[in-house]
Amino acid sequence: MTERAVAEAGLRAGGATHAGNVRDTNEDCYLVAPDIGLYGVFDGMGGHLAGEVASALARDAVRDVVASAAPNADPRELLADALRRASEAVRAEAARRGARRGMGTTAVVCRSLARDRVLIAHVGDSRAYLWRDGRLQQLTADHTIVAELLSRGAITEEEARTHPYRSVLSRNLGASPDVRPDFCELELRPGDRLLLCSDGLTGYASEHAIAAAMGASLDPEQIARELVSLALKGGGGDNVTAVVVDAGQRAVPRRTQIVRTTGAAAWWDRRDVFLAAARELGVAQSPVCAVLSEGEAIDIVAGNLCEAVYRDLEQTTGIHVWTYAENLAAGWFDQGGDFGALRALLDALGEAAARVVAAIRADDPLTGALLAAAVPRALVVADIAVGHVIARRLREVERELADAEAARARAAAITETVTVPVDVPRSDPPPPDVAACLDAALGPAREAAADSQRPRVGAIATGVIDRAHAAARERGGALDGLLAARELLGAAAAGEPAVAPLLDALDRARAAHFGALARASATPAARAAALRRVAVAHRRIAMGVAHLVVDTGRPIADALREAIDRAASLRRTLVRQTSRPRSDDTQPGWAPPGGRR
Repeated sequence: MTERAVAEAGLRAGGATHAGNVRDTNEDCYLVAPDIGLYGVFDGMGGHLAGEVASALARDAVRDVVASAAPNADPRELLADALRRASEAVRAEAARRGARRGMGTTAVVCRSLARDRVLIAHVGDSRAYLWRDGRLQQLTADHTIVAELLSRGAITEEEARTHPYRSVLSRNLGASPDVRPDFCELELRPGDRLLLCSDGLTGYASEHAIAAAMGASLDPEQIARELVSLALKGGGGDNVTAVVVDAGQRAVPRRTQIVRTTGAAAWWDRRDVFLAAARELGVAQSPVCAVLSEGEAIDIVAGNLCEAVYRDLEQTTGIHVWTYAENLAAGWFDQGGDFGALRALLDALGEAAARVVAAIRADDPLTGALLAAAVPRALVVADIAVGHVIARRLREVERELADAEAARARAAAITETVTVPVDVPRSDPPPPDVAACLDAALGPAREAAADSQRPRVGAIATGVIDRAHAAARERGGALDGLLAARELLGAAAAGEPAVAPLLDALDRARAAHFGALARASATPAARAAALRRVAVAHRRIAMGVAHLVVDTGRPIADALREAIDRAASLRRTLVRQTSRPRSDDTQPGWAPPGGRR
């Protein structure tokens, strides 16, 4: 990880970037240039080296153009020109090095116009956010195919979440000589913070967690590092970069100062009270702590929450309690744990916290009264974090449900395409004239079934004809259609990639076989008998394929039913979680949810 913190008149900024937990290279980069009032995040694409080169080229080009601009240059024209030059630099490098063809990068840049005004320009899906008065507001709109379809009303938000093109960019630097950035100009107030970030942050950290980190009483560099850490804890499946621009602190209320200093210290000084209460309230006996000894349960589960509350009081944030609760809930649900046990554990820890606050109030009424509001807010953050874990898992189940439903629909569509001829009663082995007609038609049928445009379909079709011919020549056409289908493509014949060409081949084989028999030199009676036998054989092969598809669809149907049940259960849990009544945390006699006054 790299980071840099700088300061300029009226603004402070810092950045951090990381390759993530999955990728070996980091194709992101960022820009913090206070001397020219310029900040930016660039997310490269194009694979190893190419994406890394594209983002660095764009960053350097934007910085050079802005640094060399005339003092009276129009801000929008300047940033538009800088991004155009950046795109040209990426395109030129891709043309010069064939291995880098197709590389590109996103860009979100911020230029300070004066002490209290900034101009933001962006291309791609790297974003800019404004944090103000505890709320996080997205300032940019992603330049993706799905985002633009959604803005035009062509798809719904539900469809957008699972759309196959949701990550495909509609604009980026390097793709086209025509660069069309979007702009946002705003006035900053004391206490405001800007966040510029790549999609590796927004894809793996929730908006609530990002907002909590942005509100911490830390410098911009530390906040950027906390944000990167959030994405890594959330999976870190992509490169992640964050730049935080601080517009300066506003006056901090005296009560907040007391909580940060005296209140946080008073809480930490009574951590033994918290741990003793947690032990007495049965935290160690919770199913959530089943794999821990009693001492480990108190030290880890209760002790970590006590420390998280202390850090959040000290920094006026909720990020530490959020991370604690998110990790606790995710670990418990990964083991198949139920929500009730987790809820009971959090209630016990909440009551332990209430006892600490009561002890502080007995010694220092003012500090205790302030903590009576601050500590419950921290525990509400824990509840919200658990709710987000449940919601995220619900979305995962819904995606599984959608995938299973799509697979079921495909399987249904495949079975509906199988054409089944009219059944014909079995007969004895064919008479010599019928057998001769069958033999004479075999060669022409195989030749007609061959497909030069689709060799695989042609090969399957000739195999179908061979098996249908053998069945028609045997006594009663006794060829097992299921075995024939399995012989043609094996177990993979029931999978979607294999079934589609098999069905095409079945239709092609039937048409070729019937056509060859109709043209055979035989008596009308012999041709009719041969056609009946071949029709039976083709019907059995087609039914064999249908059985394979249906058998394959059963696990999909079972998975669909299971997903429906899981989704319904999670929805009920989420409703209970979000509708749970909250105590009035401003009342002196506060007690945690489920606790006693």
